[in-house]
Amino acid sequence: MVTGAGRGIGREIAEVAAGAGAGVILVARTGAQVESVAAGIEAQGGRALPLACDITDAAAFKAGFDTAIEKFGRVDVIVNNAATNSIAGLVMAKEDDWRRVYELNVFALMRCTKAAVRQMIRHKWGRVINISSVSAQTGASFNSAYASSKAAVDGFTRSLARETAKLGITVNSIRPWHVDTELVHESMGARAKMFGKSTEEYLAHVADESPQKRLITAREVAALAVFLMSDDARGITGQSLNVDGGFSM
Repeated sequence: MVTGAGRGIGREIAEVAAGAGAGVILVARTGAQVESVAAGIEAQGGRALPLACDITDAAAFKAGFDTAIEKFGRVDVIVNNAATNSIAGLVMAKEDDWRRVYELNVFALMRCTKAAVRQMIRHKWGRVINISSVSAQTGASFNSAYASSKAAVDGFTRSLARETAKLGITVNSIRPWHVDTELVHESMGARAKMFGKSTEEYLAHVADESPQKRLITAREVAALAVFLMSDDARGITGQSLNVDGGFSM
């Protein structure tokens, strides 16, 4: 199960996982997006179930999860990728925006994981993969709601890893730097306006901050996620792994 699977990192993870033989459950608010991803996977001979579902709505998520169990029988892997942000300096930040960020990035992530881990405990095998952010480690100016929510995700990752270590379940998070996705372009566009720059100018400035002088690709994140799903990664748990082009070193 991949949340936020309609585009960007989530879509890439779903496609790479399906290519490796997994049946994938695609969760996102926009039905047209997940249906398109599912059609592409099935055209390549894969198995996919699109679920248009708002995971911040507990009842809606339960109904979607039950549908997934009916189709596949179990959920072995949960990739918590769905996230949102709020671009604002703290002085100008609105509490409602902080609640919106935490509702999706933290509370919905907990809800999805709880449902999946119940299945994993029953079968004594499972993988929880949380898409965090390098900003959880380094901080991010004008994005404190997002950065702090991702720090919460990393703490959750380590705590759950300790709870489940003897049960055949691993729990890890992936911390990408800026990934070349629609969400990042939207975020950088909002930042660009704050500094009187175009989105393209600001993105060029961001890329220049990386030792590799580039943005990360969604495929790089997906490759690590699919490795963490494998038995070869069974000794890796409670870790937050950076995919950041050396930005945090």
